[in-house]
Amino acid sequence: MRFLVAVLLLSFSVAGVGQTLVFEDVRLVDVDSNAVGDPVRLGVRNGFIVDAESIADPDLVVADTGYLIPGLAEMHAHVPPMRLGDALVQDTLMLYLAHGITTIRGMLGEPGHLTLRQQLASGEIIGPRLITSGPSFNGNSVSSPDAARQMVRAQTEAGYDLLKLHPGLWPEAFHAIAETAEALGIDYSGHISTAVGLDRTLASRQGSIDHLDGYGQKLVPEDHPLYGTDPGLFAVNLVEGMDKALIPELARRTAEAGIANVPTQSLLENWASGDVEALFEREAMRWVPAQTREQWRNAIDNIRARVPEGQGERFIEIRRALLAALHEAGATILLGADAPQILNVPGDAIHHELEIYVEVGMSPAEALATGTTNIARYLDQPAHGCLEAGCVADLVLLAGNPLSDIRNTRQIQGVMRAGQWVDRERLDAELDAIAERASQ
Repeated sequence: MRFLVAVLLLSFSVAGVGQTLVFEDVRLVDVDSNAVGDPVRLGVRNGFIVDAESIADPDLVVADTGYLIPGLAEMHAHVPPMRLGDALVQDTLMLYLAHGITTIRGMLGEPGHLTLRQQLASGEIIGPRLITSGPSFNGNSVSSPDAARQMVRAQTEAGYDLLKLHPGLWPEAFHAIAETAEALGIDYSGHISTAVGLDRTLASRQGSIDHLDGYGQKLVPEDHPLYGTDPGLFAVNLVEGMDKALIPELARRTAEAGIANVPTQSLLENWASGDVEALFEREAMRWVPAQTREQWRNAIDNIRARVPEGQGERFIEIRRALLAALHEAGATILLGADAPQILNVPGDAIHHELEIYVEVGMSPAEALATGTTNIARYLDQPAHGCLEAGCVADLVLLAGNPLSDIRNTRQIQGVMRAGQWVDRERLDAELDAIAERASQ
């Protein structure tokens, strides 16, 4: 089966080199204006959108009518370590791409991912554009503020796109990381260490707070017995002491600070609440090996065993209220699901995440913006997340209108990554091959 993957990847790569393509009678979805246009012709040449009239004799015409959106981004993704083998890495990348994700921000990188990033950029391997952090900054990898500064310099010079923050840092180490990163012009994003706290983070230039980390502690009033106690996993230990009335002010402060949030809400809803058996019956589980499914089941059992009855549901309720308030306050939300993690299958998880955003009060257009235009603005890359001439041709063709129902983002007829068109038949062939390998 590995030979089949290689053949398909090669065919995709060759097909995209210098290819001209025209989409016939597609409706362009304008996320910013919350509107769908009349049917138009859209041209692609050398990986960019061009005026279709400038292509006299296209190499390929896509005549499937539908709705064209910019490719989605997963801003808290994980790429397997290269030591686990090319097949697993390529399967993971294909799962993202097959679900309409054309950009991933890898939040636990390694030197091998720098090579992989280039292979994806050149078309040698088909998959999303990779933005990658280096190995994480945490209580084990950072021994002192000076060591933190050296680590920032080393990762910047190695060519990583951002620095990943993990728990275990203390204020002096965080300050050293932030100061050095800002001097060198590299983003630092991720968790908020308990000793650092939300206040210091909002006063910094951290790019994004991931998992809504750090907010739970600030929702516990100082006169409550739980104030200052062990927060546990994403502050789940503090649920009984959280005061929802404090949420609007935290949301206002976040918007004022200009720091983005990557909620990964779907991940926490998987392990904190809901019917576990129903989660394991999702169709996407067919792409997950039995051993991984068992590991996920054990992890959920262990987490839920430590959460008092009913507190998991309240935990999710509070997080949803926080997410809604951040959006209402005008804080930047970036789409991210933290796949592959507990019950979050690469690609599939992003669509669950989008549905949650709509459930908490975003319009479908606003939810789509978290994975398209918001990302382009956050990265200061105006040629991404758009459907105009001069934009990078990262595109998803949908059978249904996503502005009328966000679930239509799953009705994918084909995906284009930098001008390489992967149609539904080829995506299905790849997904079937991944499922077969997962069953072995």
